[in-house]
Amino acid sequence: MLISLNWLKQYVEIKESVEELKNTLTMIGQEVEAVNELGKNLENVVIGKIVQYEKHPKSDKMSVLLVDVGDEAPLQIVCGAPNHQFADKVVVAKIGAVLPGDFKIKKAKKRDVESQGMVCSETELNVGNDSSGVIILPENAPIGEEYRKYAKIDDVIFELEITPNRPDCLSYLGIAREIAAYYKRKVKYPVVILNETINQTSTIMSVKIEDDERCKRYFGMAIRNITIGESPEWLKTRIKSMGLNPINNIVDVTNFVMFEYNQPLHAFDSDRIEKNQIIIRAAEKGEKILTLDGVERELKNGELVIADGIKPLALAGIIGGESSKIDDATKNIFLEIAYFEPENIRHTAKFHGVSTDSSYRNERGIDIEAIEAVAQRAASLIVEVAGGEILSEPIDKRVKNSEKTSQTEISVDLKILNKFIGKTLEYDIVAKIITSLGIVIKNIDQNKITVISPTYRSDLVCEADIYEEVVRMYGFENIEPHMPMENIESGTTDPVIALGDLSKKILREIGLNEVINYSFISNKALKILNIKEKTIELKNPLSEDMSLMRPNLIYSLLCNVRDNLNRNFTDLRFFEVSKVYTTGMELANEPLNAIITLAGRPERNLWEPKGESYDFYKLKGYVSAFLESLGIKKYTLEISNDTNFHPGRSADIKIGKDLIGTFGQIHPEITEKMEIKKEEVYIANINLEKSSKFISNKIKYTSLIKYPEVTRDLAIVLDKGVLIGDMLKDIKKSSNYIEKIEIFDIYKGDKIAPDKMSVAIAMILRSKDKTLDEKEINNTMENVLKVIGKNYNGEIRQ
Repeated sequence: MLISLNWLKQYVEIKESVEELKNTLTMIGQEVEAVNELGKNLENVVIGKIVQYEKHPKSDKMSVLLVDVGDEAPLQIVCGAPNHQFADKVVVAKIGAVLPGDFKIKKAKKRDVESQGMVCSETELNVGNDSSGVIILPENAPIGEEYRKYAKIDDVIFELEITPNRPDCLSYLGIAREIAAYYKRKVKYPVVILNETINQTSTIMSVKIEDDERCKRYFGMAIRNITIGESPEWLKTRIKSMGLNPINNIVDVTNFVMFEYNQPLHAFDSDRIEKNQIIIRAAEKGEKILTLDGVERELKNGELVIADGIKPLALAGIIGGESSKIDDATKNIFLEIAYFEPENIRHTAKFHGVSTDSSYRNERGIDIEAIEAVAQRAASLIVEVAGGEILSEPIDKRVKNSEKTSQTEISVDLKILNKFIGKTLEYDIVAKIITSLGIVIKNIDQNKITVISPTYRSDLVCEADIYEEVVRMYGFENIEPHMPMENIESGTTDPVIALGDLSKKILREIGLNEVINYSFISNKALKILNIKEKTIELKNPLSEDMSLMRPNLIYSLLCNVRDNLNRNFTDLRFFEVSKVYTTGMELANEPLNAIITLAGRPERNLWEPKGESYDFYKLKGYVSAFLESLGIKKYTLEISNDTNFHPGRSADIKIGKDLIGTFGQIHPEITEKMEIKKEEVYIANINLEKSSKFISNKIKYTSLIKYPEVTRDLAIVLDKGVLIGDMLKDIKKSSNYIEKIEIFDIYKGDKIAPDKMSVAIAMILRSKDKTLDEKEINNTMENVLKVIGKNYNGEIRQ
């Protein structure tokens, strides 16, 4: 938002320096991004008259001028602009001038012709946006006079960054109210004088609101017998200070009032309105409108339009159409101002890729109660600059109950206010600040007051908003800083975070590499993996590959494996510790999971020259090491029915009835869908949240057993369907002397029956109290063989 200091002074008294005003605006929440002091860089810039005009001998596009600037001799200047001619009054930067942007004017040669200055355009002097040609002044402009004095360029332009919650400050009156409240001054509102004819507006125009959800109020005034022309100099100056180019007196007035009040207006040529009807309605599919920016737009989305009896005239609140625009032939106009739902304006402007000063304000919300006053202000100015007659009894269509949203009643507790500010303010001080902002005090009850926000302050909706108003107007610099008394003892780490950090530490220490993936996965993961959990879909994903919150970590790690194998990395030992996301009763479930992934084979080295591929047992070793490091020792492994894993090469990890994880080979069909070729992928997926209640960090000291161990190996023939793990548990229970038991080989081949398998086990026998004798060892082995034979129909392999 650009604010002209000269223009601002029309509404509030300003005594402060530019620097002080800049700091004040920033401190009260209207941050000043830049300050442009017009005329500051216009020394040695004067008015001149072209007294000789010739074409440049070596350029078709340049001319050689002699310009009288009031000195003893005219200046020879080479100029490339197309719009000047003999006897024109122009603006000349003499040698020694330093223009905006630190551009120094020096004596120069252009195509071998000496140039002693520069004839300037608006953009070169930073006094406007027209760069198409040099500035041409009226014939009565005095030769030799400083241009900044002649053009009264003694203004200061503040560029403000207005926050989205303060649409009222997108206007001069809004900023004037802020300054007046801070400095305890009065706002000088424009005086409006209306002379209306006897004829009523309704005799020449009818208005109908068909879409009362998106248009809450529509106000229209008719003005006839106007004269289109250039705006007076004061109005053009105001329009230029906002960074716009003057168009004509009618359009310039609507822009002037929009910046004055933050209320967008639009003027139609009423003679071009078919059937003398204004209808606010949803666009019909396929309707087209040629807008004022020269673009023909097809209406597809039920956009809100202002239409006449036949066609759309404007995209409501955004941009007008060519069919009813104001031009030199216009004699009668219909002036509209309306309140449109901000959300609709944002949606339509974004859909059509158009942003205007009107849409910028309408999509933030305007003051529905000020509509009539603003329309009257615009009508009075139009008559002042363009003549004409205002028809009486303007049309005011308002949706029922729309006034309920214009003001908010808020209860304020002074004790909480003072606690919020950090300083005790008496009621009188608070009351003066509140009333200076246009907020009405309705009721006082001990330490509580009830206030009513003004209609132009739609951002004031709760107590905290009033607290902020008081503190910013009281002044942050007036609040003494106090060091708070706080307990500086460090808090305990969240258990979930601590568990995650511990898990990562263990997995790194056992030789795995950490990967970190996004928490989002593609929709196609649902087709690849057998996901039973209810997933959470993102409403506005960054891309199609990030449309779901991942319900497990498997898909992400499979992607890591695929990408690394495609880049010829074959020793893949990954882990990730992260939350997964599934739908819950109210909030999402976010359990912490750990995943271990193996694929390929270890790199060959001196001690592992073969580089055998990773397998189920290698993964089991990592799982066992991880769980034991967490203090989880009493768990069982059962055949898994998880369809994401190979049915014969996977196991569930259980503690009692709790399933805490699954590990094994990923099903070949899934790896094929993931385009993982040649290599098998082994994954362990562990739910750390379920595991946490079984984690023990207690370390129990056990002294070394001083008695010798006895080792025995057995080769046992079993049926192929026997669960070897169950058999080992039963063997361990058969004797207190069995310290350890392990499988070291499984054989299936032509030397035994096809429905049998040979399992080789190694046992360590030892007593804590004595050295075992031969009888004790034999009794133990007999008990083992009984268990094998009776429970599992096994026999010693011959």
